[in-house]
Amino acid sequence: MRDDVIDPSALERLLAAIGGDPEDLEELLGDFQHEGPRTLSQMQSAARAGDRDALRISAHSLKSNARDFGAVALATACEGTEHAAITDELEALRMRVHLIATELDRACGALAKLAQRDG
Repeated sequence: MRDDVIDPSALERLLAAIGGDPEDLEELLGDFQHEGPRTLSQMQSAARAGDRDALRISAHSLKSNARDFGAVALATACEGTEHAAITDELEALRMRVHLIATELDRACGALAKLAQRDG
């Protein structure tokens, strides 16, 4: 079954990069599922405060992690926000953060399902 939220080839690359140990991948997954919401919270606070630099940095961080786990839509939303933080109106940035929240939820849910299936 193909999951449209997660690119399985990215998970295969990540697993290979960490030496092929599924337990290590599971630990990284746990870290992502813990840190992703924390980073999102930082982004939401930065958007409310109008702190474009903090928003850009948080979006960059979450983008990189999302790419590692194959969460393509999340990574794309973060990349757009990272660039938009420089010029977009604050309300538009807040809408982008809302989209990121939705995509993060979808990615974490899909990764949890994959972990259950593979575990």
